[in-house]
Amino acid sequence: MRHSNRNAGYLLRANLKQNLKFSLIWLVILIMMIASGAGKLEAAFAGGASGSKEIVKMLRAPGMAAMFGAMPKVDTYNTAIVFAGVMVVFMIILQALWVMPLMIRNTRGQEESGLLEMVRARNVGRTAAITAASLELLIDSAIMGILYFVSLAAVNMGGTDLYGDFLFSLGMVIANLLFGAIALLFAQLTNNTRTANMLSYMVLTAAYLVRLVTDIQHQNLTWLSPIGWFEKANFYTDNNVWALGLALLVSILLAVSATMIARNRDLGAGIIAERTGRAKAAGWLRSIPALLWRTERGLFAGWLIGAVVFGGVMGSVLGGVGDILKTNPLYRKILDVGQINAANQTMVLSFLGMYLGIFVALAVTAGVQVAFRLKRDDNLGYLSVIHAEKPTRTTISVSYYCFGLLAGVFVLSAGLLASFFTGNTVLSHPLPLKYLGRLFAASVPAVISFIALGIALVGLWPRLSSLFWLYMGAGLIVQIFRGLFDLPKHAGNFTPFGWIANVPVENVDQTWLIVMVVSAIVLFILGIAGYRRQDLSL
Repeated sequence: MRHSNRNAGYLLRANLKQNLKFSLIWLVILIMMIASGAGKLEAAFAGGASGSKEIVKMLRAPGMAAMFGAMPKVDTYNTAIVFAGVMVVFMIILQALWVMPLMIRNTRGQEESGLLEMVRARNVGRTAAITAASLELLIDSAIMGILYFVSLAAVNMGGTDLYGDFLFSLGMVIANLLFGAIALLFAQLTNNTRTANMLSYMVLTAAYLVRLVTDIQHQNLTWLSPIGWFEKANFYTDNNVWALGLALLVSILLAVSATMIARNRDLGAGIIAERTGRAKAAGWLRSIPALLWRTERGLFAGWLIGAVVFGGVMGSVLGGVGDILKTNPLYRKILDVGQINAANQTMVLSFLGMYLGIFVALAVTAGVQVAFRLKRDDNLGYLSVIHAEKPTRTTISVSYYCFGLLAGVFVLSAGLLASFFTGNTVLSHPLPLKYLGRLFAASVPAVISFIALGIALVGLWPRLSSLFWLYMGAGLIVQIFRGLFDLPKHAGNFTPFGWIANVPVENVDQTWLIVMVVSAIVLFILGIAGYRRQDLSL
């Protein structure tokens, strides 16, 4: 074992230095989310009993439970209980989006680029890379947990104590280890980063969807989701350490399995065998768009299927949202049937507007992933052969960029259609099609403008393209938590998420619509012009 891990410390130091900026950015985002969430909720509860009751009532609605998780059933709610109910699921997803690509990049990514082959030619053990990645995961998670604990202790929410803060921080650390171990395992099972990332995100999505369905209808089955294990810990109430023990045990088993596979497989190989390709490529693959379709169709199909499933699940909870007012005896006394139905429709539309930001984020992620392939394929040398042939740099970049735009629009359309029509099947008063038109009129320009920004970064400043995720993530977080944390009305207007915040209750503002369209065109052109001036490998 020691022989297999020789010089793992050297690789660990190299990884920590290489990933320092990436991890620091994520740590800042996560700490800001924890501190601001705790502080805003504490201020809201300190404002009086009426305000706290409204917050709890809102969070117990089916639509909110679907997004953030089911609130624990207790007689009296305080800031700490509500904080855990809101933040656990959301923080786990954010953390997974940090550690999963990090682990794959430190293992399979280094192998795919040829870096690990050169390193292994020296006195470096077979499992040194995965050991170094695992140690980096432990170090980063420990630092994150300490900062979480310090932040929560400083805020000192109502209903909390040091043990509760410690257990919450420990739970988030174990969540990091769990999803990081999942990514490490897939990095060993597959022979390329693309498949490893796709499978890792599929597991994360499946865990979220299983939790979503069970939290609404069958909370006893939430144990079927890895995310549900941390919900069952019931931070600040039962403080169930057994749920955390289960997650930690699974993390260890996954990490050990990944290490055993790494010890016994060949360099560059994977356990999951890829299909054997044709001996001679088809003639239609001679064009760049056709080649892109052939290489990206699996990713595209996965995003489409995920959007349809996610949209269907989110639409299925709209029936419960629309019935909230009908079950409230006070509203039944004050309002007549017509007013109640109108109020129900407004509430359903408000929830659709909240979901719209998530659908836009999913579509943008799908499209930008394809657009960013231009940078990655160039760095790996895949485009050198193509550059030696007839296609111009403009043709290559336009092919990548247009495919990314189309992928984003199709993923968005699949999610919106599934959500809208599934919702209409469960609503007692289906929504008119004009609201679906409003959703598309606002979201398609938003998706295109977001992707165009990513395109411009790839063309002009490829080394800074990772900042795109920070920009989009910050906009989505502000938009989702704006009302809950009592942020200013226009706080989210620094991204298109804020520009479409009132849709579909209202039509998108024409000024913002023009801004999105014009900015998308300008950024798209800048991305093409920038790539034409780049060297072959950056």
